[in-house]
Amino acid sequence: MGCAQIERRQQMESTNMDGEMGSHSEPMHYRGKIRDLEKGLITQQDKSLYSKLLPWFTSDEEKLSFLRNSDYEDKQKWVMKTQILSRPTVMAGKYKRLIDNQDIAIGMPNDIVKKSWGDPLNIETSGNALFKNEKWRYLRTISTPDGFKQEKRVVYFEGGRVVGWETD
Repeated sequence: MGCAQIERRQQMESTNMDGEMGSHSEPMHYRGKIRDLEKGLITQQDKSLYSKLLPWFTSDEEKLSFLRNSDYEDKQKWVMKTQILSRPTVMAGKYKRLIDNQDIAIGMPNDIVKKSWGDPLNIETSGNALFKNEKWRYLRTISTPDGFKQEKRVVYFEGGRVVGWETD
């Protein structure tokens, strides 16, 4: 990852979802507990559901709340109660201006990136695909004063959300 991506990630980590600087509201010990509970996802059904929801969790507390449900039926009840599956529609509205301008932002879910930039040319997964840590490659033809040229773009995701990107 380049320096610009690392700086963006550090900025994102010290910024809450509303873009306000401030102290972290979630203790780091949540991360260890989340990893332990993720290891407890045994069935393919549980793993698939968690992977599908991962970009839409708004906090580590919310992930813990979901993961603490012991069986698939309880997880489904949690999904219905929180209405987490309606978030893609809400998020698309939140990111409408960026989508219309074919732009992306730190924290943007991968589904919204597809709405803005389309399907990637290539997707590389780092580690377990369940956790949606990916690198998406794009190749676009853009118009310049000197004619058309190919532009390479790479987007980095952790947990299904943008943590940085590069453009060549």
